[in-house]
Amino acid sequence: MSLEPIDYFFCFGDYFVAISLAILFFRAWQKNLLPRYLIKAFMIGCLIGSTWEFTFHFLGDEFLYAVKQWPLGLSGWPKKLSHSIWDGGLFMFGIWLCFKYLPLSLFTRFSWRELGIMEAWGIFQELLVEYLFNGRVWVYNELSWNPVIIPPLPGSATTVGYTLIPQAVWVVAPVLFYLILLRLPKDQ
Repeated sequence: MSLEPIDYFFCFGDYFVAISLAILFFRAWQKNLLPRYLIKAFMIGCLIGSTWEFTFHFLGDEFLYAVKQWPLGLSGWPKKLSHSIWDGGLFMFGIWLCFKYLPLSLFTRFSWRELGIMEAWGIFQELLVEYLFNGRVWVYNELSWNPVIIPPLPGSATTVGYTLIPQAVWVVAPVLFYLILLRLPKDQ
């Protein structure tokens, strides 16, 4: 199966963003530009993301398959590692939204507003990611334990629609991430 220019763009973009995020947070740690708890939060977000990214990989093509294989061995686990870093960045964007729209003294005690922003962001970005890439880069198969919960939307590339598991991940994951974030010591 040959790759088209858009496929190379998706492949390059996927790894470019992941590598950029890793470098950005490494440099922020190195130069002390962010409080250490936010650097730890990024790493925890990547770790949380890796739990489903690699689980989906090990479930195999019956659950999720690539529309086209990327060159140079960049499909499979390298793509899952890249997506795990993306997930860490997505969690951090939720934190940024809280800093932008809520008064300071954040993440020191439970706040429905903080959790609400992070949860709304998680659900919104998951729907957007599925709209843009499901059917173009990957396809989740409809299974008895992964039923379609949203039919294909106009303009999306999927004929399957949007299945339960990827949506449920981004309902649960922001809650888990937020609860861990609250427990991180707030240094600097």
